Amino acid sequence: MNKNYKLIVLLLCLGNITISFNTGAVAAAIPLIAESLGKPDWLVSKIVSFYMIPYGLGALMYAPLARYFTYRRILSLAMAVYALASLVSGLSYRVENIFMAQMVTGLVASSSTPLSLMMIGEFFDKEIRGRLVGTYFGCSFLASTIGMIFMGTVDWRWLFFIPAMLGLMTSLSLLLTKNDLLNRSHQAPVNYFDAFTKKSIRDVFLLIFTLSFLYHGVHKWYGVYLSREYHLDKLAISFILILVAICGLLGQQIGGYLSDKRGRVVTGMMGTIVLATATMLLVGHYPTVVLVMVLAFIGMGWTISHNAISTILTDFPDEDRPIIASLNSSVRFVSGGIGFFVSSLFVEKNFGLTFFGIGILMFMASFFLKRIKFAPAPSSQRQEAEII
Repeated sequence: MNKNYKLIVLLLCLGNITISFNTGAVAAAIPLIAESLGKPDWLVSKIVSFYMIPYGLGALMYAPLARYFTYRRILSLAMAVYALASLVSGLSYRVENIFMAQMVTGLVASSSTPLSLMMIGEFFDKEIRGRLVGTYFGCSFLASTIGMIFMGTVDWRWLFFIPAMLGLMTSLSLLLTKNDLLNRSHQAPVNYFDAFTKKSIRDVFLLIFTLSFLYHGVHKWYGVYLSREYHLDKLAISFILILVAICGLLGQQIGGYLSDKRGRVVTGMMGTIVLATATMLLVGHYPTVVLVMVLAFIGMGWTISHNAISTILTDFPDEDRPIIASLNSSVRFVSGGIGFFVSSLFVEKNFGLTFFGIGILMFMASFFLKRIKFAPAPSSQRQEAEII
């Protein structure tokens, strides 16, 4: 790629690193935050839903806004507000204040993924999109890994202070970087209701809703699960989740490569079946080494399927892509937040049986991928990137 395109990828990845640094670490740190604030962990766990549901609803704003404002203006302002709200979260001593601040961070953090997928779809050729999507989401897992290290070694408040600093740096980088691509906006009309009149769009988002609902009903409980079921301390939990995040990063790259070489649907089914099988295995109680292997396969299965489905979204025609990019983040996070809340009604009684039931549902959902059919955008509609 030439310099301008590489710079776009760098800035998009920096924004993703900013918003991903603490998403896994905060959920894993729920027992620590609860102890520090003197609140029960089941109450503090609502931090997850207070972030995810506003994130999902906020994601619907950005495709329409991209018609009237440039990518530069939207992303730089969103990152600045994200930095401020993260700072408020870190300075708060009442859980209610953290809830409110996390609502704001969710609303503005949701700008990153839809706009990034829109830009990847508009600026880059289909043959490299899978790898770019893999790189973009791989940054999520790299950032999560670093966040887990901090969760296990420093006070939990730094899980908010560091994103605040990263958010300010990202905002200034987007604002000051000289790149004409950032000054573009998307001119196509946006109508979410019309999008769902198309069967291909309905099918893909039904699958995304289902998988995100189920996955976050497992993944977001890791911190509480490892603390209660295995009686591990924060350093051990941090180390395990770092290994899982590394496997997730590997899964993103495998998913990107297979999506380009073997096809999106086959790759998505493969990843979902691995995810479902490993999730069902959590019904048992294992030695720590075996447990880490099971969690690692969950991470890899999720990211392989996540990459394949995200790449499918970049292949839709230009007139659908902005709507799909916003709906992707919206559906994933709203369903994830709801899934986490619904799972809380069951995990309090029995973690293992809850996870086993979720795994069965994941396995059933994997075969729905065969139904997804769409008309790829013709090459004449795309901006071609210079490929080395």
